[in-house]
Amino acid sequence: MEELKPCPIFEFNKNQLIVVRTSFGYDDLNKLKQDLDHFQDWISKQPHFRRKDFDRDFLERYLIYSKGSIERAKQRFDKLCTFISLMPEFLQNYDVRNEFKPLFNICNTCLLPKPSADNYRVVVTNLTGEDDSKFELVSYYRYLIVLGEYMLQHDYCNGYELVGDCRNVTLGTVKKLNPITIHKALTLIVEALGQRMKKIHLISGSKFFDVILTVFKQALTAKLAQRLVIHDSVESLYRHIPREHLPKDFGGDEKSMKELADMDFKEMCSDEHIAFVKNMENASTDENCRQTCKFNEEYSGMPGSFKTLCVD
Repeated sequence: MEELKPCPIFEFNKNQLIVVRTSFGYDDLNKLKQDLDHFQDWISKQPHFRRKDFDRDFLERYLIYSKGSIERAKQRFDKLCTFISLMPEFLQNYDVRNEFKPLFNICNTCLLPKPSADNYRVVVTNLTGEDDSKFELVSYYRYLIVLGEYMLQHDYCNGYELVGDCRNVTLGTVKKLNPITIHKALTLIVEALGQRMKKIHLISGSKFFDVILTVFKQALTAKLAQRLVIHDSVESLYRHIPREHLPKDFGGDEKSMKELADMDFKEMCSDEHIAFVKNMENASTDENCRQTCKFNEEYSGMPGSFKTLCVD
């Protein structure tokens, strides 16, 4: 791509495209073009991929989110296509315009418009404390995936930071937390969608916070556990994320969480993005065309109860 296109919900830092590319060794555009050609050619030759036509801008972002490593991009892309088949509860049968409406009564989730100074995007979730008995953890992560797929179309960043405001967490919500589900979802987001996670911020304040923290620590990998930051107040968050970037709910200068969440959801419901989500649902694998030994090597240790696929 020659430049970052204007986006209704994202702002970009000055020279963000060039700075991010350079940080991953792509100050030479010819090298980037060669790596994209290689990546695209590799996809076209994989017999188990059901879909092989992908936009080059999408593939470039995927390569960038893989830190400019072609081999890492290949491995993650293979996982993404495989997980579409193995994790349908997260990656298939989206009804973007309708399925998340109950979720939005329980929590607001938004992408902050302004990136950090080092070109990371911030994702914030806060709970309303209402309709807690109707909270569905899988639904929450499905929406994060929809947002992540939007980033793969429109953003160009070094990765992201996740902020979870736990001040309004209730017992009804805590009862729905499941470390296995969280672990599977985060594995998918990080290892398949390629979303590099710089920090996970949790703001305490609920009397159930110790339970939440225990569940999260069970779910996180050792690497992600090292990136977990606990805040005893919103003010503590300002040491990591500029106050002026945060929503009004957090004492910041941005629109409220509800306003930002509504803006984002409007974009997620655009015809363009719904078409992209549906196309990604079709980017699964035909395991009859993959070597069984290779499948076992790559996926037997992944979270969940995956069945080994046999080929006659």
